[in-house]
Amino acid sequence: MNRLMIQAALCIVVCPLLTAQQPGQSVSTSEGAQAVQSSIDPLQPSASAERIQAIKAAGTIGINSDTVFLTVSTLDRALMQQKNWDKLGLNLVNDEKGADLEIQVNRVVFTHIHTYILTDRATGIVLASGRVRAFDGVIASGPMAEQVVKALSAVRLPTPPANAEGGF
Repeated sequence: MNRLMIQAALCIVVCPLLTAQQPGQSVSTSEGAQAVQSSIDPLQPSASAERIQAIKAAGTIGINSDTVFLTVSTLDRALMQQKNWDKLGLNLVNDEKGADLEIQVNRVVFTHIHTYILTDRATGIVLASGRVRAFDGVIASGPMAEQVVKALSAVRLPTPPANAEGGF
């Protein structure tokens, strides 16, 4: 009985895949890529372009903490102590509902793992996420703030030109 059920399940899964590719429909990879490329609307921005635009357009950041182990004020202080924070041109606000970007902070239950998600409030697009393993929120706030500032700096700050001379 079990063998018959497994065969039936495999037939249901595999048969549509076998019939979808008929012998006369052979498409090379370059033709397939061109067909996919032509079906994409050129006016529609890509996902990475939307994330970059959301980070560049932001002016305020709000923090929401779902844990008592890492408070909003602790992460506020850690963000402002980062060396590139002033260059980013972002303001921290107490009301995360009125902010352009939101940092959602949490701690996995019964662990020392603190997680964060940076999202655009208007569109809901996730811009960055990460986790930090630390005993408490005060210790976790430093590396977490460093990761957030690094993600924002990659888009908002101009990259220094590569030195062609290679000197000291």
